[in-house]
Amino acid sequence: MSDLEIYRLIGSRIAARRKDLRLKQVEVAAQIGLTRASLANIEKGRQKIMMHQIYRIAEALRIESILDLVPPRFSTSGPDEPIVFVEGDMREDLRVQAEQFVRRAPGRR
Repeated sequence: MSDLEIYRLIGSRIAARRKDLRLKQVEVAAQIGLTRASLANIEKGRQKIMMHQIYRIAEALRIESILDLVPPRFSTSGPDEPIVFVEGDMREDLRVQAEQFVRRAPGRR
């Protein structure tokens, strides 16, 4: 699966959730500190999304876990090498979610 396909899948999940909540792009974009055009590009998979933006979007769209934005078929099986985050004072629940998100990314072996 190409990088572009991954961004399209995540973007389509963001768009679907926003529409389910009947929120406008401009409303969500304002909450997360992006322009409406940037959010539209993310939803279409034309713009890469950074980890901190994923958390902000999940919060704005009342998504319980960022993992809900990643298709299940990205799951890896079995343990993997440890993942080290630069941010040392990250809350434990956020660290666990970020680690699971990274482990679900395609191409991780």
